[in-house]
Amino acid sequence: LQCANICKIPFRLFCDAKVRFSKVSAMEMSTQLFIIASVVALLAACIYQWFRGRRLSHQQRAGSGGDTRHQRRFRDLTLRVDLVPAETSFQELESELKSIIAGSPDLQGQLDGLVVRSITPRDRTCICATVTVRTLLPEGQLLARLQQASKAYPYRYDCAFYGITPLYEDASGAHCDVVAVPGLASHAIGSWKSPGGNDLWLRDWLSDDIPNIRVLMYGYDTKLLQSNAKSSMEDLGRRFLESLTAFRTSDKALIHATRSPASRPTHRLSQVCCGLLFFGVPQLGLRNEKLASVVDGQPNEALIRALVVDDESEPSDFLARMSDDFARCFQGRLRVVSFYERRLSATVEIQPDGALRKSGPPVLMVTRKSATSTGLTVVPDEDIVPLDADHSGLVKFESRRDDAYVVVKERINSLVSGAAWTEDPPSAPTSQRSRVIATQHGSAFGGQYTINGGSLSQGNVMNL
Repeated sequence: LQCANICKIPFRLFCDAKVRFSKVSAMEMSTQLFIIASVVALLAACIYQWFRGRRLSHQQRAGSGGDTRHQRRFRDLTLRVDLVPAETSFQELESELKSIIAGSPDLQGQLDGLVVRSITPRDRTCICATVTVRTLLPEGQLLARLQQASKAYPYRYDCAFYGITPLYEDASGAHCDVVAVPGLASHAIGSWKSPGGNDLWLRDWLSDDIPNIRVLMYGYDTKLLQSNAKSSMEDLGRRFLESLTAFRTSDKALIHATRSPASRPTHRLSQVCCGLLFFGVPQLGLRNEKLASVVDGQPNEALIRALVVDDESEPSDFLARMSDDFARCFQGRLRVVSFYERRLSATVEIQPDGALRKSGPPVLMVTRKSATSTGLTVVPDEDIVPLDADHSGLVKFESRRDDAYVVVKERINSLVSGAAWTEDPPSAPTSQRSRVIATQHGSAFGGQYTINGGSLSQGNVMNL
C-alpha cells in the first residue's frame, strides 16, 4: 500500500501540470516535465532495489538453512562398527573414532557429537560396537566418508544391521541368550528405540536389570517398495536360524555343546530354546488389505499375501498350517508370552509421489485373537498380556520406569531365571551351557514405516 501511494505522486503532479498548461510558459512546462520524469525514474530505481534486496535476502536464508523446506538439519544415526580388535577398550574406540573424524576434511563440520553405546564380543578376535552420531549427512554419504577416512583401521561401518549384532554380554558370564528379531519391513534398531531418544532398552536397560544374559539382535531386509526379493517366510526363517546357529557355534563357550553329530545344528538350537516372547505377532494374519496393492506385481507379493487376512478375516492356509505345526512341536516344551495391542494404528498407504505414509484409516492392526493364537492349549505354556499401545508402540518404551517395560522386563527375567536344563547337552560342562530366549515384534506395517523393528516371525518360530 505504501508503494501504491508513493506511485500516485507523479500522476497527481502530471494532472496539476495539465491544468496549469495554459498559464505557464514553455520553459516552465519543460522544467516540470523534467522534474516529473526524474521522480518517476527515482521511484522505479527504489522499487527495483527493494525487490532485489528481498530476493537476495531470501536466497541467503535458503543457503544458510533458514528455509525449512531445504534446511539440512542435524539428526541422530546409529552405526554398527565391526572388526574392532578384541583388546580395544570402550574409551580407546571412542577416542579413535573422534580422531578419525577430526582428521578428515570431508567429515569436519558434518558431525556434531559421537557416543559409543556398546562394545560386545563377536568372537575371540574382534568385538562389535554400536555408535550414535549427530550428522548433517545422509546415511550413504556418512558411511562412505567414514570408510574412506578409516583406511588405517580395520573398522567396517553400516547402518542396516543385517545379520546378528551382539548388543550386550554380562562380564561375569552369560547363561542365557536373549535374541531379538524385527518384524517385516522393520529396522533392527529403530523398532526398539525409545520415542524421541536413542536409548535401546534391549541394550541399555536389560543390561542393568537382568544378570547373566547376552543380548543379540538379528536384522534382515524385507522392504516393501521396489523389492526384488522373492523370499518366502520359510526362507526368512531358515536364514535366521542359520545365522544364529553360526554365531553361537563361533562362541568359544559353546563349541563343545555343538559337537554332537546326532542332530542338525538348527535342531540342537531348538533344544536349548526355553521361551518365546511375541509382541503383536499376527499368528492368524494382519489386517491391512492395502498392503496387497502396495506390492502388487512385485517378487515379494506372495510373501505379503500369505500374511494378510481375507475379507472374512480368515487366515491363509500357510498361517493355519504353521500354527498347527508350532503347537505340535512345542506343546509342553517351552513357555510363550504373547503381548497384544489395545490401541488402533494408522494403516499404510502409498502416496502420489510413491512414498508410503501412515495416512490410512486407523484399525486394530493385529487383533487379540490373532496375536495370541499360537495353537498351544496347555495353560502353563502360554502367558497372554495386553499392553496400552498401538502396534509399533508394543516394543517402544519411554523410560525404564515405563509400566509396559516393567511388565516386559519381569517376563524376561522370569524366563531367564527358569532357564534350567532339563537334559544336559552332550559334552557340555556347566560353565559352557547357554539357553535361548527369543523376542519378536510383529511387523512395521501398522506402525512407523522406517527406516528409521524385533523378534521371531512366524516362519522362524515354526522352523525351530
